[in-house]
Amino acid sequence: MKIMKSKIYNNLAILMFAVITSSSCSDSFLDTAPIMSETESSFYRTDEQMFKALTACYDPLAHIGGGSGNALASIVPMGEIRSDNARTGGGSDQDQPYMQAIEDYSNTSVNSISDNLWKTRYRGIYRCNFVINSEYDSPEAKVYKAEAKFLRAWYHFELLRYYGPCFISLETLYPEGFKFTRDTRENVNKAIEKDLLEAIPSLKDNFPDTMKGRITKTAAQTLLAKVYLYWADWSNDDAMIFDKAKPLLENVISSGNYTLSDDYSKLFAAHQENNEESIFEIQTSTKSGNTNWGNIDAGEGAMWVTFCGPRQLKNSPDYDNGYGFCLPTKELYDYFLPDDHVRRDAAIFTYDELVTKPNANIQDESKKVVWETDSYGSDFQGYAQKKYPPFKNYDMIGNPNLNKPGNVRVIRYGEVYLMLAEAYLRGTNPDEAKAKYYINELRKKHVHADDGSYIDVDKLMQMYPDRFKSVIDVLWYERRCELACEGDRWFDLVRSGRAEEVMMPILRRDYGISAWSKKFNYLPIGSIEISNSGNSLTEYPDEANE
Repeated sequence: MKIMKSKIYNNLAILMFAVITSSSCSDSFLDTAPIMSETESSFYRTDEQMFKALTACYDPLAHIGGGSGNALASIVPMGEIRSDNARTGGGSDQDQPYMQAIEDYSNTSVNSISDNLWKTRYRGIYRCNFVINSEYDSPEAKVYKAEAKFLRAWYHFELLRYYGPCFISLETLYPEGFKFTRDTRENVNKAIEKDLLEAIPSLKDNFPDTMKGRITKTAAQTLLAKVYLYWADWSNDDAMIFDKAKPLLENVISSGNYTLSDDYSKLFAAHQENNEESIFEIQTSTKSGNTNWGNIDAGEGAMWVTFCGPRQLKNSPDYDNGYGFCLPTKELYDYFLPDDHVRRDAAIFTYDELVTKPNANIQDESKKVVWETDSYGSDFQGYAQKKYPPFKNYDMIGNPNLNKPGNVRVIRYGEVYLMLAEAYLRGTNPDEAKAKYYINELRKKHVHADDGSYIDVDKLMQMYPDRFKSVIDVLWYERRCELACEGDRWFDLVRSGRAEEVMMPILRRDYGISAWSKKFNYLPIGSIEISNSGNSLTEYPDEANE
C-alpha cells in the first residue's frame, strides 16, 4: 500500500477507467464508456463525470487480483474454507496451494490470495476517496458521494474482518515518507460508522431495474447494523452497541422494500439475481467478453464460480463442469436438522441430485450425466457447493469459464431477521420473546415454506435439549444454516469468540496443530506491503500478540 504522490497521479487514469456491469435485468448499470480523453484537471465538473468515477468505486467489489492462482479470493470461498463449513478441494492437496495454506492455518505473510485481498480493498478505498473528496456538488453528486461513502465503509469493514485493525484511508493524496500504520479497532469502527451515518440521509430508497445493484438507504442501514454486531462482540459484548443495531434493522423491515421468500431454493436459482431478498449484492456480468486468464479482473464475470463448480461433471442439463473447489464438509451436511432439508439442499449438491435423479429420465447411456468423483483429492467428502454453481443457461460472451454468472448475495433480507434477533438477545434489556419472534418468522418461510406448520424456537429447545440449551444456541444454528456456503461462517466464529472452540478439534485432528493462536483470527499483511510501508505496518495487529 505504498502510496507516493507521483505514483498516484500516474495511476489515476488507469484507476478511473475501470467500469462495472450488471448481469441482472440489464447490462446498462454502470456500463460506462472509458474516459480516454479526460485529464485530472478537467475531471469532476459534471454529473456524468462524477457517475463515471463512481463506477470505478464499485469495480473492486468483484476483484480478486491477478490471475487464476487467486481464483478463490472471492469473499464466498474465503469465508467458508477458513471455517468448518468447507475444504479447499480441487484435484489434489497441492491444488491452489495459497488457499490450502489459508485452510490449514499455515499461511504466512507470503501468500498471493491474502496479498491481493488487501490490495483490492485499498484500491477500492482509493477510488472512493476521489469521489468523496471532490469539490464538485449537485443533487446527483450528493447521491454519488453517499454511495462512495458506503463503499469506502464496506472496504474498511472487510479489511477489519480479515486483518484486524488496519490503516484508515480517507485522503486522496499522502506525502512521500508518510507512515502507514494500523489504527485501533475502535477508530476503524468509528470511521466506518461515520461514513455510513453520513451516507444514509443522501442515499436513495430504490432504483429502477436498469440500476439494480446500486447502494440504497436500507443497504447502508443494514451494513451499519452488522458493523455494530461485530463492534459489540469485539468490545466484550457491549450491550449498548448491540442496542444501536435495533432501530436500523427495524427501519429496514418497515421500509417494505423486501419480503421473505417462501421458496428458499429460489434465492440462488438461475436468473434470480437481485431478487426480493437482495439488500447488498455484488454485480457481475456474463457479457464482458473477457478471455484473459492472466488478468481475470479485466472482465466482470464470476470466474471463481467455475473453480467452485462440481469437478469433471459431464452431460449435465443445467451445469457446466467446474474445478471442484470450496467443498462442503460432511459435518456441515449432517449439521442440518431433519426438518431443515430445504436450506441444506439449496446449499449443497449430492451425487443423487447431480447424477442419479436426472439419469432416471435418460435412456441413452451416452447422454447420461457423469460426475467423476475420483478426480478429486482427499478434501472431497461427497458434496459440492450449490449456491454459486456454473449455470449453463446464460448468454456468456468470451471465455465461458471467465464469464460465469455469480452475483454475490452479500447481505440478504433473511439475515436482517437473525441480526435483529441477536440484537434483542444481547442488548441492554434482553428480550427473548422478540428474538424468538424474528427467528420463528424466518423459519416459517425458509424452513417450512410458509406451509402452516413449523417447528418454532421453543419446540426446538424441547426436542433437542442437549443441542439447544438457550435461545442463543438456536440463533447460532440458524446463522450457520441460513448462510451456509455464502461466505459468512468464519467471520461469525471469530467475532463471536467461538473460533477456537469450533476449529481446534479440526486443526488438531486434520493438521496436527496442538494449540490455538490469537493470530489464527486474522490474515497477516503481506511482506511486500510491510516492506513498502517502510516496516511501519505490522504483520499482525497488537491484539493478536496479547
